[in-house]
Amino acid sequence: MPSELLASRLGGRTWLALREDGVVAELRVEDDSEAARAGRIVKGRVTKVVPGIQSAFLDVGQERDAFLHAADLIVPGEAPVAPPVEADASGTEDADDEPETTVMHRARRALPSRPPIQDRIREGRELLVQVAREAIGGKGPRVTCFVTLPGRFLVHAPHLSFRGVSRRISDPEERQRLRGILDALPGGDGGFVVRTVGDGATAEAFSADAALLRETWSTILRRFEERPAPSLLHADLGLFGRAVRDASAAEITRIVVDDVRLRDEARSYLAPLDPLLASRVELHLGRARLFDEAGLSQEIEKALKPRVWLRSGGTIVIQPTEALVSIDVNTGKFVGGREPHQTILRTNLEAAEEIARQLRLRDLGGIIVIDFIDMDRPDDQRRVIDALHAALARDRARTKIVGLSDLGLLQLTRKRTRPGFAASLTAACPCCAGIGRIKTPRTVAGDALAEALRLGEAMPEARIKIRARLEVAQAIRLALQTAGEAIDDALVARLSVEDDESAAPDSFEASAL
Repeated sequence: MPSELLASRLGGRTWLALREDGVVAELRVEDDSEAARAGRIVKGRVTKVVPGIQSAFLDVGQERDAFLHAADLIVPGEAPVAPPVEADASGTEDADDEPETTVMHRARRALPSRPPIQDRIREGRELLVQVAREAIGGKGPRVTCFVTLPGRFLVHAPHLSFRGVSRRISDPEERQRLRGILDALPGGDGGFVVRTVGDGATAEAFSADAALLRETWSTILRRFEERPAPSLLHADLGLFGRAVRDASAAEITRIVVDDVRLRDEARSYLAPLDPLLASRVELHLGRARLFDEAGLSQEIEKALKPRVWLRSGGTIVIQPTEALVSIDVNTGKFVGGREPHQTILRTNLEAAEEIARQLRLRDLGGIIVIDFIDMDRPDDQRRVIDALHAALARDRARTKIVGLSDLGLLQLTRKRTRPGFAASLTAACPCCAGIGRIKTPRTVAGDALAEALRLGEAMPEARIKIRARLEVAQAIRLALQTAGEAIDDALVARLSVEDDESAAPDSFEASAL
């Protein structure tokens, strides 16, 4: 489908939007100071080895130590890794948005039996690792020794010997042509996987890409020997650079930017590799900001809200948590016709399409649980699951539908390497401490009176003053009037309550004078 890429820079941030057939499909934002954390390659030092979970923690120069599982560990001198001989290139996945491909997972399963992690590394050991997943919530980053380097047309895996073609390139003749190009690439260490954007590219373009990727890997190895740990050895492109690198001329009809540097960056990168796509890079010249003129500012606000309205009047409510993302489907204002199951089916089908879009739009990942409206008919259940499958096919991130649980909840997973869109723009509420709810005025009033009683008992002669918002202060006054013998009259005489509209809605200040 025809798509356009829109990018804007403002206030030290890069904003990116992908529109498909005029509908916003993806929104991304990245601070200049945090560019490309996932995918960066670092020299880390082992700070702790944990035999109980066959893992280690490494200092990689971030706030939290990084997590390394034994399956992701490569110790210099161990036997090289290769996937099974029977593995077919059609089993590979595109690596457009992920630092790892299915080839990598297959390679790990093919690893020969290794000794326990405590016999392979010790604290203080220096390792070359790649950030596979950024720090999310309370979890530190996850790293792997299985490095992958994405180029324009190829992904280079220095620790593998496998050469394959993305399964998203389905034409048999094109796959055969690409295999021939791969076989003709100069020999040497490392494997290559053709990316989706390699469909139709020339042999010369692949050769140049492979040479550049190998040169990059040589530079990384040299830096590893020269620099102390922890040190950054290689950073992936920023948000806009990655989007341009991954863009397909067969899909992207326009690349519109409102910053001259972004325009020049895109054209200089694409000109020698894809002149056709380079010619589609445009500079926005309107007086209004690009995102405002394109209506994307409103889309951003919508993407931060939990409730999404469906065309029929139904709703879905999206609630990300640290462990999973829960999505609830409701009929809302949609009452349908005389057949209740048809109303439910129509709402669920519409919700399946919208949920797939919202997962991409908000960049939500991990475990996702969907509570569709209950369907009694197995055929209806299959139709909804098939509709979700079809909608997710447009998602470049790896997704897997696990199926319906005994409670009727649909479970799926989506590859997550970075915090979601909302997590990049929001922070925990200082009033509710991130739980999404605050105490009622009556509850706060009870806490304030309890504190006043403690102060009154500790300082029998002092006057006690409570300052709180109007609604809390009113609840305190009402509680004092109806407390009866629960509060000593002498304390009530020493107690004053003042309104303070600057106070937080669930806080108070109690002091002894």
